[in-house]
Amino acid sequence: MSEQDIAVHGARAGDFVRLGDTHLVVRVEADDRQRGNELQIGFGKNARDGIGMQSIRPSKSCDVVITNVLVIDAVLGIRVTSIGINEGRISAIGRSGNPDTMDDIDVVVGSGTVIIPGEGLIATAGGIDSHVHAMAPRVCDAALSSGVTTLIAQEFGPFWGVGVGSKWALGHGHKQFAAWPLNVGILGRGAGSTTDPLYEALEGGVCGFKIHEDTGAHPRTLDTTLSFADEHDVAVALHTDGLNEMMHVEDTIAAIAGRAVHAYHVEGCGGGHAPDVLRLAGHNNILASSTNPTLAFGINAADEHVAMIISAHGMNPELPSDIELARRRVRNATMAAENKLHDIGVIPVTSSDALGMGRADDTWRKTFAMASMFADRAILDGTVAPDDVVIENERVLRHIAKITINPALVHGLSHEVGSLQVGLLADIVLWPYRSFASKPNMVIKSGIPAWGVVGDPGSTVANAQPLTISAQFGAFGASAAELGVHFTNAMSTTTVEGRRSVPVKNTRTVRGTDMVRHGVLGTIDVDVHDYTVRFNGDIVTCNPLSESPLTRKYVL
Repeated sequence: MSEQDIAVHGARAGDFVRLGDTHLVVRVEADDRQRGNELQIGFGKNARDGIGMQSIRPSKSCDVVITNVLVIDAVLGIRVTSIGINEGRISAIGRSGNPDTMDDIDVVVGSGTVIIPGEGLIATAGGIDSHVHAMAPRVCDAALSSGVTTLIAQEFGPFWGVGVGSKWALGHGHKQFAAWPLNVGILGRGAGSTTDPLYEALEGGVCGFKIHEDTGAHPRTLDTTLSFADEHDVAVALHTDGLNEMMHVEDTIAAIAGRAVHAYHVEGCGGGHAPDVLRLAGHNNILASSTNPTLAFGINAADEHVAMIISAHGMNPELPSDIELARRRVRNATMAAENKLHDIGVIPVTSSDALGMGRADDTWRKTFAMASMFADRAILDGTVAPDDVVIENERVLRHIAKITINPALVHGLSHEVGSLQVGLLADIVLWPYRSFASKPNMVIKSGIPAWGVVGDPGSTVANAQPLTISAQFGAFGASAAELGVHFTNAMSTTTVEGRRSVPVKNTRTVRGTDMVRHGVLGTIDVDVHDYTVRFNGDIVTCNPLSESPLTRKYVL
């Protein structure tokens, strides 16, 4: 294809697209357009009444259409298409235009339809960050700026939350989050040996519960919270006992007793049983995730994490005992194995642990930096024959799943978000090819541009420098609340004015084999002396990166 055609129409079927500065090259699997009759808006283009637009109401066609965009979706695959949106939901995907003048139209475009040109852009579902310590309001700005549209939060202020149980406090928290065009669910604290505090949290509108080592992750708490969750269909997130003071990995697995649990920090350092928390992965009922500080595994990872753990867990850097405790939680060998287990499909979810150890705006970036670690280096750079380019479609789709559909399944949100499938909320992130997973161009929330690139407001055009990623009109006025969803539970008595409340569902039957493009099960062993990790008997490891993609070229 000529450079001129690429500039005008974007990628076509069979084309190679390199994602940012990663080593990931995808090949477009299909193109829903008719060559020479692509719908385009602008001077002298065909998106006009009687040609590409049908003279009918948008309510009978679509309210919004994103045209000629490259979709990368864990369920739908990699294809160039158009996305139709009605009343905030995806209503159609396929060839767009006027059925009176064009053949085989899937997305009917009316004379009043809002058109968002997608040429040269990639569309993904909005990211879902299932591990956020919302210790400060600006974490919401950072999440949106990175392409995250759904948060599972554990606090709403600078307090030691790890789950909130007070109905009064939760009522305020839900209202506060309504200031952003985000979907938000808040986890209650699973820290007791009785169900009474859990009932109050349920009435207060939590979407699930968090069990954390700092407030006690012992067998009675696990059993009480998981049994309660089974009764009321809410998810349980578990940060296991890193001190091994109450039980070890095998005791935790026994206490879980085959029930579904989202195991946070199943990773090479940080939270959870030291040094073998990785053994939780590979079980069908234990839905494992790890956080972005250990992704992608780099040469400085160990040094960075000691200081981070001391700070995040209220330890004293002047106490030798605290330093020693922190160092015992940091192991290069297990971090390397964690990254490899992600790549082969054993660990199905990534998240941030924002303001608890990770960065809210890093999960997209770090997930795809990790994917790039394992990609073949034969990129399409002009010196490699097309037949020799290693296509990374499956690897890319597997990593997309980690931050979209899989956390949606784990937390019971997949009836609303997690994919670009027809019927789901139109939470869509548009990325330029060259900054995919690092800097979005536009974040569309329930069909309305809510965040993205904005230029100098005093200029004559919208894209004049300096360009920043910030709030769009969807983040202001009553729209901010209306565009977001308050994820809750079926027994909640807490509502938020102007915001739709949606109970989570199907959280107790979901299993590892339900995880999209994952579901690899097996036995993980960690040598407690040299920390070598084996999966089904084979050593799993990788070499550390000395330079991570999607960082220096994009973020100062």
